[in-house]
Formats: sequence, structure tokens, C-alpha cells
Amino acid sequence: MSEHIENGRRADALVLHELTEGRARFLAFLRRRIQSPEIAEDILHASYIRAIQHVHELRDETRADAWFYRLLRNAVVDHHRRSAVSSKVAVAEMPADLAIESVQQTKTCPCAIRELTRLKGDYARALELVEMDGMPVQAFAGNEGIAPGTASVRLHRARKALAERIQAACGPCAGEGCFDCACA
Repeated sequence: MSEHIENGRRADALVLHELTEGRARFLAFLRRRIQSPEIAEDILHASYIRAIQHVHELRDETRADAWFYRLLRNAVVDHHRRSAVSSKVAVAEMPADLAIESVQQTKTCPCAIRELTRLKGDYARALELVEMDGMPVQAFAGNEGIAPGTASVRLHRARKALAERIQAACGPCAGEGCFDCACA
């Protein structure tokens, strides 16, 4: 019995060693999905801690990379969920004059923001999270509990619906980028 436990510990140590050897690959994976290099590092370190705590749950040592990538993907999705919630809270708590200033700084047409709020809920949420908050489509799909292909189609339809609404609301102004909008 103790030999079995000892073999298990040795296997766990080998898996953890293999995972630390793949640090550059894992960090590159995170940096493609997280804008901030510091946050990508933090997520990697937290994922290593999680791996240490749960390495005994790994059934097949040959699949350690796939298992760790799943940990990383889940951590990225969790990060984007937290970011989306905190940014929505920040905007909701922001005074109206600061919200207008924020829209001006990002060069987003006030008409686009107005029309975005009038879109169907799924479309508005898709555009807010992916286009405005920078959430990757894969993370958005996981957040919504839908397939990535479905998320892409929803985004395409949402963009098209928003463009049609802006065109109807702004007319010729919409064709010029709509950054210095004078629409009523």
C-alpha cells in the first residue's frame, strides 16, 4: 500500500515538473487571451497553485498538458466574467457626466451607445462583452453557455442589427464613422 502511495507521489512530482517546463507555452497561451501581461502572469501562478492542489485528480499523466490547458481556459473565463461584472458595476455607479466623458474618450458615438441599449438583450450583451469589454469570443461563449460558433453568429447578427439601427437613426452621419455625431 505504501509503495502505491509513493509511486503516486512520484508521478505527481513528474507531472508538476512537466507543467513547470511548459511555462513559456502556457504564458503565451494566456497572453493571447488576456491583454495585461501582469494579469496573465497572475493567472498562470494561480493555475499552478490549483494544479498542485489537484494533481492527484489527474487520471492519465500523459494528458497533463491538456488537463492544465483546461485549468487555464477556466481561469481565463473566470477572469473575464469578473472583469465584465466589475466594469458593469463601475459604469452603473459612474455619474452621468463621467459616463459621457468616457464615451467621448473612446470615440464611441453616443448614438451607437443609445442604439445598443435598444437592441435585443442577447445582442446587446454580446456586443458589450466582446466589443466594448474586449472579452474573447471563446470566453463569451463559455460565459453564455453556448458553442463558440453560436457565439460568432450571435455577434455577427448583433453587429448587423446595430449597424442597421445606427443607419436608421443617424442617416448620412453613420457612413462617416459617426465619431463627431451631431444627430438629435
